[in-house]
Order: sequence, then structure tokens, then C-alpha cells
Amino acid sequence: MPTKNWEYIPAIPSEMEIPEMTLVDLLRNSADKYPEREYTYFEGKTRRYQDIENEVNQLAHVLQKLGIKKGDTVAALLPNCPQYIVAFFAAQSLGAIFTAISPLYSPKEMVFQLIDSDAKILITLDIFLNNVREIKDETNIQYVIVDSIANELPGFKKVLYKLFIGRKNPKIREDLRELDYREIIKNQPTDRIITEIDVFNDVAALQYTGGTTGTQKGAMLTHRNLISNAYIISYWDRWLPERPQGQYKCAAVLPFSHIFGLTTSFLWPTLIGAKIFLFPDPRKLEVIMKSIHNYKIEFLNAVPVFFQKVAEHPKVDKYNLNSLLMCISGGEKLPMTTIQKFEGKTGCVLIEGYGLSEASPVTHVNPATAEKRKVGTIGIPIPNTLAMVVDPATGKEVPLGETGELWIRGPGVMKGYWKNKEATDQVLVKGWLRTGDIATQDEEGYFTIVDRLKEMIIISGYKVWPKEVEEVLMSQPAINSAAVIGHVEGDKTLVKAVLVAEPGHKELSLEEIRKYCKQYLAPYKVPRMIEYVEELPRSVYGKVLRRKLREKIPVKTQEV
Repeated sequence: MPTKNWEYIPAIPSEMEIPEMTLVDLLRNSADKYPEREYTYFEGKTRRYQDIENEVNQLAHVLQKLGIKKGDTVAALLPNCPQYIVAFFAAQSLGAIFTAISPLYSPKEMVFQLIDSDAKILITLDIFLNNVREIKDETNIQYVIVDSIANELPGFKKVLYKLFIGRKNPKIREDLRELDYREIIKNQPTDRIITEIDVFNDVAALQYTGGTTGTQKGAMLTHRNLISNAYIISYWDRWLPERPQGQYKCAAVLPFSHIFGLTTSFLWPTLIGAKIFLFPDPRKLEVIMKSIHNYKIEFLNAVPVFFQKVAEHPKVDKYNLNSLLMCISGGEKLPMTTIQKFEGKTGCVLIEGYGLSEASPVTHVNPATAEKRKVGTIGIPIPNTLAMVVDPATGKEVPLGETGELWIRGPGVMKGYWKNKEATDQVLVKGWLRTGDIATQDEEGYFTIVDRLKEMIIISGYKVWPKEVEEVLMSQPAINSAAVIGHVEGDKTLVKAVLVAEPGHKELSLEEIRKYCKQYLAPYKVPRMIEYVEELPRSVYGKVLRRKLREKIPVKTQEV
């Protein structure tokens, strides 16, 4: 039978009561409860909960006058900034469907998402306006609402931006149906628009999958899906000490356009009345570290490569990061070396979790203490969620310890894929979500992800899981990061490792790599080819793109 939730950790309930509410209620409840609290911090400027809610209502009235009604799609091409939060909740106020486009997407990816989602209005910034103009005629966008980042900057920064950067940005053109955000909301009422919404069935967001293994698909997430995830995540703060000031501080380094960032760094902090420090560029590590040091930020969620780069940053010792109470890693497997480096520099327990767009996203998390977590695992199913490991060929649950496909059932599981019944039927089976990830479950209910089912390499009939080989490779001090793929030559498949050398170490030879791996791996799993690169290809959200490595013509390759 599927594992019972947290049965081995009595402090965690197997079931939690989730209130029947809409997403905009998250903001309204916090604005009613904490109107004067600081909600966002962006580039030195703070906004209160009541300020943001008023602007949400103003934009909602504008969208309504432009013809947006329940079930229509509103798109946003925005980084992490206050405008994103306003756009999201304004759409939810009307019962509209919100879809976020990553600013790092190519024009082709933007066009696909805008067309596929049936978006009618796009909300963006002037820095992206030229890109939008290039693709707009290929879509069904009726209006483009444009703001400037300058409007969210404090006085001196605002002046400098307008003088040196903003003047280069394109000007809004009304003949192209471009609308000035500040002008159109200026005289709008701030009263709330009340829309009748079925929280269990009405789609709140179209969250497009990352496309790491193929074509993007829009996961239809309901209000109930996202609300339940935010509420269940809120249970983790019960492990933590009460803050004297009564308000937690969260670093939003994960893009809100990614489901991990949307739920854990935006919706959950809003639910608990936290202050969100918005970072539009997660690559500016020193800016983030300095903010943690100066403002005593307590929560930081990110992908593994982010934590690794923080720990390896040449100036990390300059900043005191011990205000961090909890950091959660997700998106891909968290290497042991990353844990050791990050915890050694910060003293903060780094725990691994798991989720996917189709589940809103969190389904598993380790307990937030060094004593209860199990390093190398994704933890235990969150409350209200069941998980089991299934033979993908038969659909039957496998015995404990054996590998199979991870199946999930719970309130976060999506309604289905947008306009794609065939793909929906492939992953939703009698209420269960087939994740496509191969996993194991131990006797205490902890799950471990082995790899993606699609990434499995067959060598002479034997299964090779890339993540297992990568974990061994990254335990070698001279290797910073690794990705393993199957390299086909004629009728033969070879295990190939693409490597990034650890700074300050020489590149190991294939012979040295093989000798090291043979200590820990069966002979058929040991790489037969290696290639060194300066950096592994990653998605806009930080996941390694093995398909890009398979497509790439090898250079500087050693082979046996």
C-alpha cells in the first residue's frame, strides 16, 4: 500500500485541514491582518501589504475593462519584482488564468506559450518591449501593458536608472495597442472585485513544464492545488523559533515563473505574512549574500547549483549568513558535496525536497532538522499526499527497496494538461500522477530519486542510471560537476561523462576517472568516455539539460 504520510515522524500530521479559498484570498487575508507590514523589498524600496493589495485591485479593474473575464488567460513576462505579484493577484481577482513566461526564454518559446495558452493580454516591462514587438503579431495578444522597473526603485536609483538605462528603452506606442501601466491604473478604484470561483475545478495558473526532456506542456493548476501546497509548506515553520518581530523574511531567488519559486518563495510567504526580498537576477550572488547579511533573512529556497555557487563564491566568508534558519533544495538531485560545502560556510541545515510542475509542485520534503533528515533522500510525502513506487510496466507497487516509477496522489496534483488529453491520459491514472521519475522507498518511508525514466541508459542489457554515476563522479575532489549520458556508436552504447573541473585542480584523465569510479560502481556503469566543458548546459531554471549534451558534437573527448 502507498506510504502513510509521516507515520515515522509523529510531529508531522498525515492530514491537514486546507481551507476552501481562492488564491487572491491569500493576499486579502494578509492585507486585512497585517496592512502596515512590509510585504516586498526590491532594490532598496519596500511596499506594504495594503499598498500592494490596492494596486492589485486597480489593475484588476483595468483588466476587466479591457475585456478579461473568468477563464481568459493573462500572461506576464516579468522577473521577480512587485509588478509580478500585482499581475498575478489581479488576474486571480477576476477568475482569469495566469501564465508566466520566463524573461530568459527564446522568442520561439515565448510564441509557443502565448499561442498555446490563448493569452489575450501580456503584462511586461519596457526592457522587454522590443522582444515582445518582434513576436506579438504571431500571437493572439490584444493588449500589451508596459511598466518600467524604474517605478519600483527608490529616489536616487530611480533618477540614475532613467538617466543612464531607461532612456535606451523603447517608448510605449498606443498605435500598437501598448498601454502605460502607471497611466491606466492611476485613477482606478481600489475596491475588491468579487468573482465566483470553483476552487476545486477552476484553473488558476498554466504552469508550463521546463521542457528538459521534450516539448513544453501547460499543467492546469487549480486554486485548490496551489492553496493546498502553500498551506502544507507552512507546517515546516513549526520547527523554527518564533521571531521576536513576528515576521519572517524570505529571499526570492527562484524565478516566480518557475513553479518551485511561485509556491515556496511567493505564495507561502504571502500566506504567513512574510517579507519577500525580491531578486530579479539569481546570478548576482554577492548582492544576495549581502542582503542576507544585512537584513537577517531566514529562508532561502533554490536549486542545487545555486547553493553550490554560493558556497564556492570567493567572497562568501565576507558575509555572515547564519541568520538562515532553513534552506530547501529542489529541482534536481542535491549532491552530498554541495551540502557539505554550503553547510560548512553558513551553518544552516540544507534539506532536500522534491516536486514537479504537475503537483504544484512539492510532494516530498525532508524534516527540517539535521537529526530527522536523511541525506541523499527527498524525504517523506508531505501531509495529505500519498506516494508509492510502481512497476511502470504493470502498474503494481514494488516491494520496499526496489526501484520503480514514483506515483503521487494528493491535493496538489494538476487537473491535467491544457488542450492535451493524450498527454494527460498518459500521466494521470485513476487519480494518481505518474511522475516519470524512478525511485525507491525505504522501511522508514523515505524516498530516494534514482533518475528520470527517460534518462536510463542500457548497456549490454543492464540499466545504468546517470544520477548514480554522477554522484560518484562528484565525490572526486577534482570534479566540480558532472552529467552522464549514453553515447551511441553504431550498435554500441557507451557511458559518457561530461565534466567540469573543480577550480584549482587539473583535469583528470579518463584512466584516472575510471580507476576512481571502479571503486564504487559495477564495471558496466563506469564511464568509457569523458569530455571536459567550462559549464554544463542548464535550463533557465538551473536544471542540467542532458539532451543538449547528447545533441552536442563532442570536443576534447577521451575514449576507451
